Amino acid sequence: METIWKVLITLGVFVLFLFAIVGTLAFIGGVDIPSMGNKVVIIPIKGEITSEGCGGSIFGSYQCAQVNVIKKRLKRADEDPTVKAIVLDINSGGGSVVASGELMRAIRETSKPVVAYIGESGASGAYYAASAADCIIADRNSITGSIGVIMSVSHYYELYEKIGINVTVIKAGGSKDVGSPYRPMSEDEKRELTEMVDSIHRDFIENVAENRNLTFEEVESVADGSIYLGITAKEADLIDEIGNLDDAIQRAAEWGGIEGEPILERAEPDEKISILDLFTKYQRNNINIKWAV
Repeated sequence: METIWKVLITLGVFVLFLFAIVGTLAFIGGVDIPSMGNKVVIIPIKGEITSEGCGGSIFGSYQCAQVNVIKKRLKRADEDPTVKAIVLDINSGGGSVVASGELMRAIRETSKPVVAYIGESGASGAYYAASAADCIIADRNSITGSIGVIMSVSHYYELYEKIGINVTVIKAGGSKDVGSPYRPMSEDEKRELTEMVDSIHRDFIENVAENRNLTFEEVESVADGSIYLGITAKEADLIDEIGNLDDAIQRAAEWGGIEGEPILERAEPDEKISILDLFTKYQRNNINIKWAV
């Protein structure tokens, strides 16, 4: 017992001695000691925004932005008392409607300052998500905007006719096979799907207007699906500043009340690609609605 106490006392003296040295160096200006509560977390949003897994092939995994993973990172950073601000490092051309909307709402609900940085691309669904940040910084030559919705429907019926394949569809409900690849689409079906796309587009405009403190009409005037360079997006008030990732980090530190250099923490992947993922691609329905360039 006496030996244990001697060890503890020795360790205590050593720690106090170490703190005394570090404190003296900091006092005379020889060492800049960062505060443990001065963190800025950088969360990457790379590739297609999706609610599913990234999938992959025998050549490796596909890069994507999994919403459930990003939401966990946002929540962890928001609840960590040592984190003062968050930077979203975005390089994405968009993704699915539901996934992009879910990510946008998660960013909007984050209580700590969030700065979105758009590098190569932050368009469509990725811009939709970024619009919920407190500040958007983009490179002058980045691709952004693309406020629009696209629905693609594949048709194979002419090819099937040429190679002698016949498909019989038995259905209950007149609209059950809307978008079927085995027959032409009727005008009523085109009108029905167009109304759906228009409704989603309106939601897109309304949320961007709310997030960016703009009027519906201001956003609508640039919401024809066009892409913009960062410098043009700045003129249209779609972003706040022209800059790089370092500028975004500095702005986040300022908004988080950090004095001096912030401690940077880059979020690492929480999930690894399994062997099955290397041989599997996630299949999509014949009708695919996306926000993408």
